[in-house]
Amino acid sequence: MTKWLFNGGVVPAVSSVVDLVDGEVRELIRRRGLDPFTDPGPVRLLVRDVVADYSERSLSSALPPTGDPDGVARDVLDRVAGYGPLQRWLDDPEVEEIWVNEPD
Repeated sequence: MTKWLFNGGVVPAVSSVVDLVDGEVRELIRRRGLDPFTDPGPVRLLVRDVVADYSERSLSSALPPTGDPDGVARDVLDRVAGYGPLQRWLDDPEVEEIWVNEPD
């Protein structure tokens, strides 16, 4: 299996851009002692900076390209400071209720 070097570590090639950026953001949140729930501002800036840095590095390396940097930033922010894939529905004023059923 092919592996990529990312921020000093090796990650499997099957990881998505969102997974790679998410891992870096979580590590930086831990190192800096940030709390995404009580103080989301610095975390938003951190996510934006990490996505920009990743996009720049992907231009001259074997990292997969970002594609949609704003989408990557939104997905990562939803993961680290929200409710993951449910966050978009929670933020949508048109959605009145969300039902979660057990998987098939």
